[in-house]
Amino acid sequence: MADSFHLSIGQGIQSETGVWYRNLQILGMGGNAVTFLAVATSGQHRGVPFAIKVFRRLSKPERRGSFLSEMQFLKDCNHPSILRIYDAGIYRQNHPFFVAEYLPNTLHKEIRGGKNSVVVRISYALQLLSALAYLEGLVPAAVIHRDIKPQNIFIKGMSCVLGDFGLMKYAYTDEADDQESFKESVGFGMPFAYRTPDQVAYLNNESALTPKSDVFQLGLVLAELFTGRNPERRAADFSAPVELDPLGAIPGSLSESITSVLSRMLVMDPNSREVASRFLAPWEGIFQSAVKQAHALEGRAIW
Repeated sequence: MADSFHLSIGQGIQSETGVWYRNLQILGMGGNAVTFLAVATSGQHRGVPFAIKVFRRLSKPERRGSFLSEMQFLKDCNHPSILRIYDAGIYRQNHPFFVAEYLPNTLHKEIRGGKNSVVVRISYALQLLSALAYLEGLVPAAVIHRDIKPQNIFIKGMSCVLGDFGLMKYAYTDEADDQESFKESVGFGMPFAYRTPDQVAYLNNESALTPKSDVFQLGLVLAELFTGRNPERRAADFSAPVELDPLGAIPGSLSESITSVLSRMLVMDPNSREVASRFLAPWEGIFQSAVKQAHALEGRAIW
């Protein structure tokens, strides 16, 4: 198969810096790439496990450009809440790959576990908003992630890291070309359970896509983090209008404040929805209140 890619267990792969990595197992396969767990067997990070993402979709050469854009963006990126890559290369001339930090725990697992304190959950929200504020402020063009869901958010101790930029798009650029790849991509370039009104309008050629779409998508994720339930109703297909159920109950004395900010993030009309940077202050205020309450009750912030 032209789009298949295989590394045997124990097989080595060498990066452009000359470092060797030995495959331990496959971690998963996406529309354009396959990811392996590997360990560095040479270089300054020898003995350290990494996730290696390899482009596999040779039947769609236009997607190679998207993969290379993701790789270059992550190379240039400098934010602690965005996935870090350490190395890159090309395997047998056809398969570009990059080497990222290995983060096995996801927000999806954390939500299912339901054991995190309110301080930790609010901290996650604040960190992810910080990442979106960074993306929207990039020059010369903001970056739109488009695939924010719990499975693409990784937990590193008490830190939250946004990963999987395979569907990323630079705002206000290459609209026509992107429209075609958007429609041809797996899942129409959006996660089905975390669609945004902006993405649906873009899919239907009704409007351009802006970073405010990521704000709505993160709002869905945070609603699920705090209530245990994604408020987006299941739709018949990707192009159907987005509909939301009322937000579920959020326990604790900060429930009203959290619900208020989430409601602002989930405004249906992007023209009326605020940009990510405008949400930093209210989430910071909620975080400080949560820390004070935790100290009053437990004598610490419950890290």
